[in-house]
Amino acid sequence: MSMTDRIVITTIKAGKTVEREDTLVQQMTYTLELNGVHAITSVCCPGDLRSLAYGYLATQGYIVQGSEPFSVEQTGCNVTISFTKNPVVQELVPVASDYGVTPDIILRQVVESVKSGVIFRETGATHSASISREDSIECHVEDISRSAVLEKVIGCAFMKNIEIHNSFIILSSRVPSAFVRKIARVGIPIIAAISAPTVQAVNEADRLGICLCGFVRGNRMNVYANKWRLGL
Repeated sequence: MSMTDRIVITTIKAGKTVEREDTLVQQMTYTLELNGVHAITSVCCPGDLRSLAYGYLATQGYIVQGSEPFSVEQTGCNVTISFTKNPVVQELVPVASDYGVTPDIILRQVVESVKSGVIFRETGATHSASISREDSIECHVEDISRSAVLEKVIGCAFMKNIEIHNSFIILSSRVPSAFVRKIARVGIPIIAAISAPTVQAVNEADRLGICLCGFVRGNRMNVYANKWRLGL
């Protein structure tokens, strides 16, 4: 299934009515099972379900990068994850990496991430997330669900074996505390969000050693926690 479809709509502008084609994003309901037990049912865009499975396992603390003691099978919208033995959830600890970049790098790469948002420009209906290094976007994903887009981009990084501890994540959505904890579980040291964080997200970022930036737009941004990672 494609991520988008064309339909005929009616547009009213300045008192005039026009029939025209428009591009809308598709949605689907997916189910994840973990060792035969239902884990989650939610909504996302079609595609990248394998990345989503990897991202779910990583952000829940079931796996660490570089190890794959499990199998993933997909049948339609259902994804089954099987471990040879019951997984042990990793402890949530502060990010150990001492990775940092300059503010200019953050600002530049956020611009590149926004440019990569093809589906958003067509539909205006998706969130986006990117895993970035100093001079390149390593993974970029769009989805209607901000949770799914986070898990898909992290899953992409795991599957491509990107050095996630020496990179930063770019989010188009607001940042709740749950996102900060998910990102800390995989060891990403910097979050750059186009929207705002919550107070609880700032507190968690401070506690977990993550540099949290919000309202990263144009030539400005707000730094809410661990500014030392930006050399400040």
